[in-house]
Amino acid sequence: MNTIGTLFRLTTFGESHGPALGSIIDGCPAGIPLEPALIQAALDRRRPGQSALVTARAEPDQVEILSGVFEGKTLGTPIAAIVRNTNQRSGDYDKLKAEDRPGHADAVWRERFKHRDHRGGGRTSGRETLCRVIGGVVAEAYLAQAFPELRTVAWVSQVGNLTSAIPAPGLTRAMVDEHPTRCPDPVAREEMSKRILAAKEAGDSLGGCIDIRVEGVPVGLGEPIFGKMKSLFALALGSVGAVTGVVWGPPDLLSRIEQPGKVFHSQKDTYGGIQGGLANGEPVAVRVYFKPPATLAEHAKSGRHDPCIMPRAVPVLESMVSLVLADLVLQLNARPHSA
Repeated sequence: MNTIGTLFRLTTFGESHGPALGSIIDGCPAGIPLEPALIQAALDRRRPGQSALVTARAEPDQVEILSGVFEGKTLGTPIAAIVRNTNQRSGDYDKLKAEDRPGHADAVWRERFKHRDHRGGGRTSGRETLCRVIGGVVAEAYLAQAFPELRTVAWVSQVGNLTSAIPAPGLTRAMVDEHPTRCPDPVAREEMSKRILAAKEAGDSLGGCIDIRVEGVPVGLGEPIFGKMKSLFALALGSVGAVTGVVWGPPDLLSRIEQPGKVFHSQKDTYGGIQGGLANGEPVAVRVYFKPPATLAEHAKSGRHDPCIMPRAVPVLESMVSLVLADLVLQLNARPHSA
C-alpha cells in the first residue's frame, strides 16, 4: 500500500538511490493557489545536509511539478511532482547485499518480497518522506482556503531523557526553525544539540519525542466510529519510519492517567482536542515517540545517516497531520447533512 487517504489521496513512489522520488496527489479541488516555491520551502526544512546534526548527504531536493497545476493554481486533476536524486553513493551499501542491518527492515523485506534494493534502504529509506512533505503542502494549501485560521506546528520536545518546556500558545514554525534541533526551548535545545553531536561522533543514536499542536480545527471534524480523528492520526503518523508510539493529549498525559476520574476530567486540555472521535474546538495535541535510529557503530560512521531523526521529521509529521485534516474536510463536505 503506497496510498493514504479516501477523497484527498497521496501516493508516493521511488527509492532512495533510484533516479527520483515523487508524489501523486489526487482529489485536491481546482483553483487552490499553489506555487513551486511553497513546496520547495517545505522540502528545504526536511532536506539532508542542513546542519551538523543530520546526515551529510548533500541533496538540493529540487521539486518539479509535472501536472495538475496551471498559472499558479490547481486544476482539480492529479498533481504529480518529483524530486531527482543527485548525490547517491550506492557503493557505500555494496556489502549490504548479503548482510542485514540490525534494527532495519532488510531481513523481513527479503522474506516477504524475495528481492530488494539494498542501496540506502531502497523504498524503506527515510528519503521517501520527502514525498509526504510534497503532499502535505498541497493539503495545507487547500486547508488554508477552507479554514484560514487552522495552524499546524510541530517541535522536538524530547531527545533521549532530556525534555523541553511546553511552549506557550501561538508557537509558529518560524520560531521552531530558529535552532537546528527544532526545539523552541532556548535552554534544552543547546543541551540537545551537544548530545546529538556526541552520539554522532560515537556512532550512536538518540530517540525522543515530537509534539504536534493544531489550532483552529473546526468543531465536529472527524467521524465518531471507525473514522475517528485520533485513529486516522495514528494511521498516518505511525506510517512514518522510526515512529514507535502516538499519544493524543497534553504532554503529561501518561502521568495524568494515574489520577482519579474526578481529577482527570476536571482539566480542560485532557482530551487533546478530540472527544468521541471528533474535534472539540480546543487545540489538538499529539505526541509522537521515536526510537533511536538503527544505523550504528561503523555503519553509521562510514555512511551518511542521522544520529537523531527528529529535527528533520518535524515537517514530515506536520504534513501527515495536514493530509488527514484535508481528507476529513473533503469527506465532511461530501456528506449530506440532516435538517
